[in-house]
Amino acid sequence: MLKTYLETHSISIYSISKSSKIPYSTLNDIINCKVEIANVKAGILYALAKSLGVSMDALYELCREKIVVRSERYNVDGVVSRKNKKYFLYFEYDHKEHEYELCPVKKEATLFIDSIALWEMEKHLIDFEMEEAYALCTETKR
Repeated sequence: MLKTYLETHSISIYSISKSSKIPYSTLNDIINCKVEIANVKAGILYALAKSLGVSMDALYELCREKIVVRSERYNVDGVVSRKNKKYFLYFEYDHKEHEYELCPVKKEATLFIDSIALWEMEKHLIDFEMEEAYALCTETKR
């Protein structure tokens, strides 16, 4: 999301590097999500936020790569986030929160992560639906 923000505002990594005095390679890693925002030193984040003219909270939100997927069939939204170089899917169904590890963060996976996440979420939702149907069947047999 930070990369999109920079592109939208026509801001180059080079110009931020000069104004913030943060090494270009460090900025490039942050902007291209090669490092997790939680692992970046506060001083670097502060300098970056100041250079962009945004709050630390706004910068944190920009640096969090969050993808939302929606299952129209089940009327459920899921969120994909990155943690420890892996993609994770989070969603709520039947008043319960669910978390699943999807795959390692790699270029190939990143290209299709929204499709992978939606497929995985619907697979679990189908399993939940089948379990509910089975439970109803076994109750009526008694």
